[in-house]
Amino acid sequence: MIRKFLYLELGVGMNTPAIIKFPFWKYTRQNSNAFYACINLGEAGCSREIVKQSICIDAGIGEVLEALGSCKEPASSGFRG
Repeated sequence: MIRKFLYLELGVGMNTPAIIKFPFWKYTRQNSNAFYACINLGEAGCSREIVKQSICIDAGIGEVLEALGSCKEPASSGFRG
């Protein structure tokens, strides 16, 4: 069984990158089954080494969650939101 990992960073800036940001980049770089996602207004980004394994959204967390909340799943999917 192949395990996949998501490193989800919400609103972490460059004040203390060694605590969350840099380790997440390192773990993503070391694992081809890992993906890094960053949501941060004005500071969304990642290292060059993981660009193909990343998505960086330059927006506020509330704005992104609101946009995701407006997405509807088909009734047959079993999704309960």
